[in-house]
Amino acid sequence: MAITQAMTTSFKAELLLGVHDFRPSADTGADVFKLALYTSSASLDANTTAYTSSNEVSSSGTNYTAGGQALTNTGVTATNINANTGTGFTDFSDETFTNANFTARGALIYNTTPSANSNANTTLTNASVCVLDFGADKTASDGDFTIIFPTNDASNAIIRIA
Repeated sequence: MAITQAMTTSFKAELLLGVHDFRPSADTGADVFKLALYTSSASLDANTTAYTSSNEVSSSGTNYTAGGQALTNTGVTATNINANTGTGFTDFSDETFTNANFTARGALIYNTTPSANSNANTTLTNASVCVLDFGADKTASDGDFTIIFPTNDASNAIIRIA
């Protein structure tokens, strides 16, 4: 089993179908994105198409809820709009699991409210966006477990399209 960091292939295709809405979380109609945590036994990579509970961090007495927590989307930005070097990007606010007691190796960002596209016969449930590999097991023992997202810019944002 392994966790391999990647923007999922299904997500790339779904972007072209208009399935994901990355407006800021506070906007009416914006999609709800969540982050679920996984143990080192999980198998997540670019081929992951949807949220799975298989090898998810235990929710028993750890202050972790199955399915993870909702993320706060910061919205979409683009740089160099009138140039050939533009990048579109979006990011999320840092996410904290308070008073946590678990070990996680990686995470899955997924969309709990994707839009179906009748022209492409898409019916989606908890569509994957990207897999995060922490590089090693990370443990919280009765403390905060925080996912710190990178700087929200064209070079660092968690989701970038150049």
